[in-house]
Amino acid sequence: MLEHRTTRTAGRVSAMEPVERYLAKAATHRAAGRFQKARRNLQLAIEAAPGHAEAHFELGVFTSRTEAPASAVPHFVAALRSAPERPAYWLALASTLLTLNRVSEARALMERFRGQGLPDTETRAVLKDFIDQAFTLGRAHYDANDLPTAELLFDLVIGLDDTHANATHLAGAAAARSGRHQQAYDLLSIAIYREPDNAAFFSSLGALLITLGDYPGAISALEKAITLDPDLAIAHSNLSGVLQRIGQHASAVSHALRSIELNPNFFGAHINLGCGLKSLGRLPEAIASFDQALALDPSNVAAHSNRLFAKLYAEGVPPTEYAADARSFGTRLADPLLRRRPFANDRDPDRRLRVGFVSGDLCTHAVARFIEPFLRHFDRTRFETRAYMTQAGEDGVSARLRPLFDGWHNIAALDDDAAADLIEADAIDILVDLSGHSAGHRLLIFARKPAPVQVTWIGHPATTGLRAMDYRLSDFGHDEPGLSDTLHTETVWRLPGVSATYEAPGDIPPVRAHAPFEDNGFVTFGTMNRFEKIGDRALETWADILRALPDARLFMVAADVNSPEIRAQVEARLSRAGLPLDRVRLHPRVTSGYYALYHEIDIALDSFPYNGGTTSCDTLAMGVPLIVLAGTHAAARTGIAALRAIGLEEFAAATPEDYAARAVALASDLDRLRAIRSGLRERVFASPLMDHARFAGEVGDAFRAMWRRWIDANRAA
Repeated sequence: MLEHRTTRTAGRVSAMEPVERYLAKAATHRAAGRFQKARRNLQLAIEAAPGHAEAHFELGVFTSRTEAPASAVPHFVAALRSAPERPAYWLALASTLLTLNRVSEARALMERFRGQGLPDTETRAVLKDFIDQAFTLGRAHYDANDLPTAELLFDLVIGLDDTHANATHLAGAAAARSGRHQQAYDLLSIAIYREPDNAAFFSSLGALLITLGDYPGAISALEKAITLDPDLAIAHSNLSGVLQRIGQHASAVSHALRSIELNPNFFGAHINLGCGLKSLGRLPEAIASFDQALALDPSNVAAHSNRLFAKLYAEGVPPTEYAADARSFGTRLADPLLRRRPFANDRDPDRRLRVGFVSGDLCTHAVARFIEPFLRHFDRTRFETRAYMTQAGEDGVSARLRPLFDGWHNIAALDDDAAADLIEADAIDILVDLSGHSAGHRLLIFARKPAPVQVTWIGHPATTGLRAMDYRLSDFGHDEPGLSDTLHTETVWRLPGVSATYEAPGDIPPVRAHAPFEDNGFVTFGTMNRFEKIGDRALETWADILRALPDARLFMVAADVNSPEIRAQVEARLSRAGLPLDRVRLHPRVTSGYYALYHEIDIALDSFPYNGGTTSCDTLAMGVPLIVLAGTHAAARTGIAALRAIGLEEFAAATPEDYAARAVALASDLDRLRAIRSGLRERVFASPLMDHARFAGEVGDAFRAMWRRWIDANRAA
């Protein structure tokens, strides 16, 4: 027995000697850069001792660096089987599996490692090293917008270390990007609990709350982030964005400027600055901010769209320039996305058609006030309707609109390709855009052409610039033939009546029993339009009206005008236009008590070059006559379209001078003013502007005609 054991021992020693020599030679060759010889010696070592852990480990390290990581896996597995007590072998295999995106296997391996009962110090060191690698890799996938892989890696990290605040934070951010907002909120809250002094965590929570429409919560979170880190540029930018949404434009501009000061290359801050400046009526500066954003990121859709909207407002920009810029947007960013393939839609011209509506405004928004009465009267026996909501936040209005559709999809979390695939899978025949270039739009879905017929309507009074958009639905009042057709990439389809019907809210207050001048002893002109819609020429025209009527007053609303800084800016602009400030009453924009403000106005003055839309309808419904200037394109003809619909086109002027003359004439004939105001609401309610059933039928006829035109054009396809 003793002699036999000695022989086995001697055999083991003699077998190991060449292995050690091969390993030593491999190390020497590797150091000298002779990699093929190094590899050959490692292979010889394994041939000499097939289960030698160190030889397999070294060959695994070598092959992972010089060939492909997958080639190393069998060697690391062999090393680990031979020497499971070596933490480095566990780490090598797990790290390689991570590199190969075999995340589940890597996680299972490290969970087994944690339960091996190895010395705590070594276990902790290896786990920390692996967790750091997994987190770094997860962050790289997150930055590349590969969210599924990133989330798998963050979940791995949290599974091995549930105190890892950074992984929890980014897991929450990834969930937010994917549209799982409750999960995102929970994860971000846990991250904040783990590290309550981390400004970035509060900043991410603020961004999520903006998405959910919780503006007070967002402001609180972002202000906390800035308190913790006054130099966090993204928090200042996001705070600018949410303050802009609640009408605090002075503060919005201030935070955007601070963000740019901290990071001049942060294009998002330049966009938010432009939005704030636009709302303050500082349109040239706003356009310059959007230009700067585009210089930093030429493909940024939000910057392009905001710039286009600002140009619609700006009186120094002719409609031809806007149209050229819109076409440029389409050519550069939209047209290359066009999907060229035949549609499988049933071409029966008389069947029930599927109509899809894409909008971010199927909630508390002016667009909802126009689309809701249409949907209530739209013939559901002839048309099946589906909504594609592009904003994550839905509200009570959304809940009210849902039953008016046959299907409802919130596509906020879907990218444009996935959303287009969904729409095509739904076999939509006619896809309707309700946003144009306004906030929340998804024009790049339309660029992919997921439906045979595509129409833009309501949300934007101008061309989208997309070749894939077939029609812009309008009327003869907004788009008089021969005036604006050349300004479109779409075909302008004119409805016989109006292009949208208005519905007054159910709680609209009664019309004032008698005009304000009866109590005041003077006529009060007024405008409820947003300040950015009012051009300098309009202000100068209003100054002419007040000069002609020394006792008259002007009532205006302006966002954030209670801010001393904003009031000073507004008053300076009014003074430059010649308006006497002692006869101008400025009132802040309000959400509560909005309609009561119309009781302050005898005669309303429409803004130009961009007319009021919903505001004009509200004005007339509140019994206040409206003076308008008729322009040459839709944004400048909303006023005349509304007046034409109610039979009061006499208050539409052709020139600013004519506008002033009509206003002065009406204010000078108080009996006529009383007569016009008397019954004005009833006139509006009885007009085509509120004939929802007739209008819904006309839109249905238009959709059917568009469908038949498409069939005729594609008979051979």
